[in-house]
Amino acid sequence: MGDLAASSEKDVKLIISFDKSEYKKTEPINVDIKLNNTGKEAVLVNKRFFINSEDSPAKNREIYLSVISPSGSKLKYRMPVQEIGLPKTDYFTLLKPQESASMENKRDLRNYFDMAGIGEYKISAVYQNIYGQEIGLDVFKGPVSSDTVTIKVNE
Repeated sequence: MGDLAASSEKDVKLIISFDKSEYKKTEPINVDIKLNNTGKEAVLVNKRFFINSEDSPAKNREIYLSVISPSGSKLKYRMPVQEIGLPKTDYFTLLKPQESASMENKRDLRNYFDMAGIGEYKISAVYQNIYGQEIGLDVFKGPVSSDTVTIKVNE
């Protein structure tokens, strides 16, 4: 892997997206997360994309989400912090310039946050990886933040 250039945050973009911009109170709000290599050199990334609380230790999260409620308050992450362990080798993938890696399955934000209120929610994500060096890989670490996406929840 000696041909990999050190990537900067500006070469790797974190993108969060949703199926639509408006949801009913009872619908799942599925988020898709991907890393895009916008640089000129290949970059090795960890595409496990494990979501955990922003307050969890770095070894237990690769992605954390920030959700701002219609009232303007930051929503509390409602799942217990999980121990995740080392990623499988096949989670590490080489992204050539202009390639991207997506999470295997979209995740319902309602599992992580109480989004029962009506109105607009502002959602952003942060990716930060600490794994790969333990097996000799020069993996992109981040952190890299997504743009904020606004969705609306209706009756």
